[in-house]
Amino acid sequence: MKKIYVQLHFLIVLFLFGCKEKKINNTIPTETDTENKVVFKIDERTEFFRTIFNIAVQDDLSEDIRPCHTAYLKRVNAQFLPFKEHPIINWIYEDETIGIDFSAIGLMFNDLKQFEFNPIYNKELQSIGLSKETLDSITPFMIDFYQKSNFNKFFNDNKSYYAKALSKIQKQVSEEKIFDKVMRFYQQNGTGLELHVFVELTNNANNRATSFYDKYNSKKRAYILGNICEMPEKSNMGNEFLELNNDRRGILYHETSHLFTDKLLNKHIGDLAQYKIICSDCSDIQIMDKVDHMIVGPIQAIMMKKFDQNNAGNDFFLERCKDIRKEVYKRLFEYDPKGDIPFEKVYIDCINLIKNSTKKSNQ
Repeated sequence: MKKIYVQLHFLIVLFLFGCKEKKINNTIPTETDTENKVVFKIDERTEFFRTIFNIAVQDDLSEDIRPCHTAYLKRVNAQFLPFKEHPIINWIYEDETIGIDFSAIGLMFNDLKQFEFNPIYNKELQSIGLSKETLDSITPFMIDFYQKSNFNKFFNDNKSYYAKALSKIQKQVSEEKIFDKVMRFYQQNGTGLELHVFVELTNNANNRATSFYDKYNSKKRAYILGNICEMPEKSNMGNEFLELNNDRRGILYHETSHLFTDKLLNKHIGDLAQYKIICSDCSDIQIMDKVDHMIVGPIQAIMMKKFDQNNAGNDFFLERCKDIRKEVYKRLFEYDPKGDIPFEKVYIDCINLIKNSTKKSNQ
């Protein structure tokens, strides 16, 4: 039986481990092209890959991460379960390397008309457990499923529902001016930055950052947002029509932050070998991700405390955290965005705290 590898990413998990893994449609175009914006979307590409993954494995998923029992899930199952024996479904079920992040592959395709894969994402494809050769071999099956199941018609028939499902959370994010808060925190006043949130309404398992989005455009970041319910049968109207809760608010602070911290990380991290003590068996990319989140995790907690009076992260870092992130949190908490000290100076201080902790561990 196929093994399913899952990492759940609720609020405290973001603090501990970072922001990965319980023709695009701009649903609510409320801002101009030059404004900084958060845009929520239901995208045909990610929906297709999530759907075929769910059809293949949802019976084998543990009960707590199966899709929420919503009216939309009933429509999905009615349309696509009859194709459960299709070759692409069997391939997903039998392949041991395919995991819960499978739908991220959708964003590597230009569209689903010809299933044209953009080769710029070859390395990203490997991180999900696939090679380009394997993808090429199964693409005819995907095209066949897409056509025979009338996936495009199903997607278009549900567009009005998708707009309603995202309208409330998009409105809440715009009214709270979340992007503006993050900009002020980092002492930034630029324009043209975008966070694209791809919502998967049948994903009760995980969230995933996709920094490769839009050909690695440094002014854009994407995030695949799951539709989390405690248990499938406990889903409610908030799973049919999404709302901004503390978990999702924290995710937005976290992911928007990467539009600023990624540049600082590349500039100031230095020799990666010095961090082996905190990530001994990691690749260079994994080391950078680890160090990055040792700073961004505390930043998320501070934003939630200062912007929303939410003490969850504050309590964790000050009372339960036993590593250098506690000191990083304290240094960041001293930072005043309205003061004279630039954020980059504070970021360098945090990097130096991490570097010094690795030297002490080596002594």
